[in-house]
Amino acid sequence: MTSRAASIGASVTAALTGLAAAWAYLWRRPARGVRPRIGMAGVVEFLSLSILIASLVAASMILLDPLVPGLRLSLPLGVVHFFERITDLGLGGVVLWPVGLCLLLVLGLTPRLDDMGRRIAAATAARLGFLFISVAGAGLLVLVMKYVLGRARPYVMVHLSGPNAQLTFDWLAMKSGYASFPSGHSAIVFASAVAFAALFPRARAILIALAVLVASSRVVLGSHYPSDVLAGGAIAAGFTLAMVKVFAARRLVFSVAADGAISPKPGPTPRRLARLVPPSAPEHALKEARP
Repeated sequence: MTSRAASIGASVTAALTGLAAAWAYLWRRPARGVRPRIGMAGVVEFLSLSILIASLVAASMILLDPLVPGLRLSLPLGVVHFFERITDLGLGGVVLWPVGLCLLLVLGLTPRLDDMGRRIAAATAARLGFLFISVAGAGLLVLVMKYVLGRARPYVMVHLSGPNAQLTFDWLAMKSGYASFPSGHSAIVFASAVAFAALFPRARAILIALAVLVASSRVVLGSHYPSDVLAGGAIAAGFTLAMVKVFAARRLVFSVAADGAISPKPGPTPRRLARLVPPSAPEHALKEARP
């Protein structure tokens, strides 16, 4: 048991060391070749899109947000129960725990692999690292923003006075009831959808549709306003696309064409992934004993 615990401890230590080294390697690795681009030609287009999203959020605050309180009570019970089931898909742990544990496992196994296995582990860890950084980074950014801004949630707004109670902000309130803008669930689910869509473009439509559905659940259940969901999704999508460019510029996970277009590199096949599992001691000894 002691040797097993020591082995597990050594694997965890190796995984954490590898994760720190991978993060440092990402930022030390220089950008090279053609600069990657995502859809927009330059700064002017990016600023125009940002202004458009900000305008939509502001318009939603004035026109749509006042309609949210009481929406849950006006819907059929079956619809409410459906959204109660799917809303938890926006929790950070749904994506971060599996991805994080897989990443630590791969990094922990790497020192025990042969040269080919280490190459496969590196390719796998790069993809897992991209997913983890994108989702965790977007979630953390939105988490800080929502607690700094301190917007009252819809179920708190109904107890406030004034003609524009939905615009109540209590900066640094640090309370759950005052953490409405932007939506954390929407940030997590949109960051996850955009990150996975970048790796698997053919699944893009399904992933984005699922993200919209989960984000909508926050409005239906009375936890957020439409503007919260729109802002959370936009911030998360923008952050994740920025991570795509960071990785692509360093030719990690993504390749860049001559015109700057980004596409995912082919990932390890299931057969190659099987090489990440080192053979057990008896099997290894048996193979060495064979002529």
